[in-house]
Amino acid sequence: MAKISFIIPTMGRDSLGRTLRSIERQPQDEILIEADIPKSNLWGNNCRNSAMQRATGDYLAFIDDDDFYVKGHRERMEKAIQEHPGSLLLFQMRFPNGEVLWKDKDKVPGNIGTPMILVPNDKSKLHFWKEGRNMADFIFVDHWKGDIVWIEEVLTELGHPYVNFGIEYEKHENE
Repeated sequence: MAKISFIIPTMGRDSLGRTLRSIERQPQDEILIEADIPKSNLWGNNCRNSAMQRATGDYLAFIDDDDFYVKGHRERMEKAIQEHPGSLLLFQMRFPNGEVLWKDKDKVPGNIGTPMILVPNDKSKLHFWKEGRNMADFIFVDHWKGDIVWIEEVLTELGHPYVNFGIEYEKHENE
């Protein structure tokens, strides 16, 4: 079984406890929490970069302190790792209104979010997170030096109302 490093940037939100409780951790897995305090306005990207340097897992999983994993996520991760070893894996994530990102398997800005990424911890293939928010998730994936596999299963839910393309989504209760 693969060792997964769960990387969580935090701004000290109360929702961090919920995020941590959602992780179905195996004994070999590790959780790396990186505080962005005082807030740097880098949207957690500096925290992800720092935690990636310390991560000892075979794979890296990224989730923010206001998002959470759905039940059965660890089993889904392990199955995808076994079926596609060495590939960057892009799962789906669900917005609070129930809408799912991604619908199409397109590596384009706006179709990729941090909590959907599961990637081998291979420093020769990884790209660091770009500072700032604009397209950082897309850039991280776009610079991956290997295969990318789209997994048509929801792995995470955003735990907050989210504004995307001018549409504000309502909170979706699905715990």
